[in-house]
Amino acid sequence: MTCLLNQLSNLQSILVTGGAGYIGSVLTRNLVKLGFKVRVLDSLIFGKKGISDLISNNSIELVIDDIRNQKAVLESIKDIDCIIHLAAIVGDPLCSKIPQAARQINYLGTKNLIDVCRSNGVRRFIFASTCSNYGSSSTTVNEKTIVKPFSLYAETKIASEQYVLDSKNENFEPCVLRFATAFGISPRMRFDLLLQEFIRDAVIDKKISVYGPDYWRPLIHVDDISNACISTIKSPKESISGEIYNVGDNNQNYTKLELAKMIQKYIPETKIVLQESKKDLRNYKVSFDKIVSNLRFKITKTVEDGIQEIVDKIQNNQLDPIDSDFSNLSKLTENVKVY
Repeated sequence: MTCLLNQLSNLQSILVTGGAGYIGSVLTRNLVKLGFKVRVLDSLIFGKKGISDLISNNSIELVIDDIRNQKAVLESIKDIDCIIHLAAIVGDPLCSKIPQAARQINYLGTKNLIDVCRSNGVRRFIFASTCSNYGSSSTTVNEKTIVKPFSLYAETKIASEQYVLDSKNENFEPCVLRFATAFGISPRMRFDLLLQEFIRDAVIDKKISVYGPDYWRPLIHVDDISNACISTIKSPKESISGEIYNVGDNNQNYTKLELAKMIQKYIPETKIVLQESKKDLRNYKVSFDKIVSNLRFKITKTVEDGIQEIVDKIQNNQLDPIDSDFSNLSKLTENVKVY
């Protein structure tokens, strides 16, 4: 099965930037299981716990460096067929705290990586973007909808998307994946994501404060984000090169209030407090028809699956939702330097 997959794609060697992170540690592990040769470029700001087993048993090659370091990038792409570019300052709050570094890493880092890839024979480039680029809409949005950035994070992603897509040529196959809001268990766990924040607050405070209760969000399990990335590796050039795909499932669009009520089913003592949104105006319900039609992509885990697995681990003392290691915000502001 492994050999067949690799023959279909003809992409054998994969570089995952940010491969030790929340999404990266899941994806990297799955690529190894499928028999790909995997290299990870990561600054290890959050440590290497998420991929420590893969390092110790020599399943992957690790380059510890910053995406902004041109020399490290050149070294990392040697003999690489495909890059999955996850490395970024992720989320609105964090980008606002370190705006200069966010611009450097999210946009200039991506731009430089693209330029180096095109000059050195890398064939396929998969860029991790976000559905938050849509900002706010009263109708269901799709890949043709005009984007409306409400934050520096979205601005850097949209600018990067344009550069990625403009880089397409006969020998270079760029693809943009706009991920829905991630959730679920990862070896490099996070509790500063929407669903996980709600679960944490329900467990610790017995209360979920919901800002903008009627605002929509699409959600996707981190395992299915990994599956989507692998689909783009395996798919033919005609389906990938120059394309944008929303990554998620039509049935996993929920309002914030609906999410809170689902969590309340698993933690019944939770009180839900509704508040008008003052901080976050994003409101978007997303169509995922294109990725289903073109790549035959289907999710394997629902939001309810994710809630149950997280609550079970917390109740079995396998996860501590207030561990500072599970928050990007608590560490990154101290460790990210401006070049």
